[in-house]
Amino acid sequence: MQGYVRTRDGTSIYYEVLGEGEPLVLIEGLGYAHWMWVEQRPLSEHVKLVIYDNRGAGLSSRPKGPYTMNDFTNDLKDLLEALSIERAFLWGVSMGGMIAMHFAVKHGKRVKGLVLGETNFGTSSLPPSQEALNVLLRPPSPDLDRKRSLIERMKVAFSDDFVRNNMAKIEQLAELRMQFEEDPEAYKSQLAAVLTFDFKDRLKDIRSPTLIVTGDQDKVVNPVNSYIMNQLIPNSKLVILKGAGHLAIIERSKDYNQLVLNFIREVNSGAFKPMKGPVVI
Repeated sequence: MQGYVRTRDGTSIYYEVLGEGEPLVLIEGLGYAHWMWVEQRPLSEHVKLVIYDNRGAGLSSRPKGPYTMNDFTNDLKDLLEALSIERAFLWGVSMGGMIAMHFAVKHGKRVKGLVLGETNFGTSSLPPSQEALNVLLRPPSPDLDRKRSLIERMKVAFSDDFVRNNMAKIEQLAELRMQFEEDPEAYKSQLAAVLTFDFKDRLKDIRSPTLIVTGDQDKVVNPVNSYIMNQLIPNSKLVILKGAGHLAIIERSKDYNQLVLNFIREVNSGAFKPMKGPVVI
C-alpha cells in the first residue's frame, strides 16, 4: 500500500506500508528519500514496515521553510493517526534519529521502542569530520554532472574500505537516488531543523526501550555521541558495528536488520535489558 497523507499544515507526506504485524516506522536522514531503505524492505516479511518521506524530500511536498524538529514530529504523528497506528517501533537514522527521539519525548505513549541509528542529540553533540561537514553544509551542486555529484556526496557516508571495494554498489545507489528531485532550498529548510536542535538535556526523558547503533567508521556523525546517548538514555543499549560508516544500514544491512528484529522481539517478550557500555559486532 502507498499513498499520501495531508498533515495539519497542509503538507503532503508520501508513505508506503509493506507487510503485516508489528509496526516499524523508518525515518530517513537529511536530504534523503525512501530509496535509502532499499536493504530494509525485506523486513516486511517479519513486521509491518512503514516507510515515508519527510517534508522537503522524496515524493513529499516542499513547503516553504525553514523547518523545525516540531514540524517533522507533527508530520509523523499525523501519518500514524491516518494509518490508525496507535503504537509503533521507530527506527531513525541520522536526522531521522533526532526526529525519533523528539517524538519519543513528545508522544512517549505511542512509542513501543526506539532504534537510534548513526545519530546525535543536536548542537551540543561532538561535531562530524571536516570532510563530512563540507558536504553537509553544501546543498547539492547544479554545476557538476548529477550522478557524479551524488557519488561524491555519498562517498563520505561510507567507510573508506566500503568505498574502495564497492564503487559499483555506490553507483547503483546514486542511480536510485537520481529518481528523486533534490531541491537545494528544501535541503536548507531541513538543515535548519538540525542546526536549531539541541536535545542533550532531554535524553533522560526518553522512557522507551532504546537500541542505539553506530558504525565505528562514521565520518558524518561522531560515534562518540552514541556512547554519550547510551549513558544519558536510561533504558538503552549500545551496539557498535565494526568497520561501518554512516550508512551502516547498507554496509552491514544483514547484521543491522537482525539486530532490529531481535530488539523488537526482546521488547515484546519483556526480555530487553538496558546496558551501559557497547557491544561490538
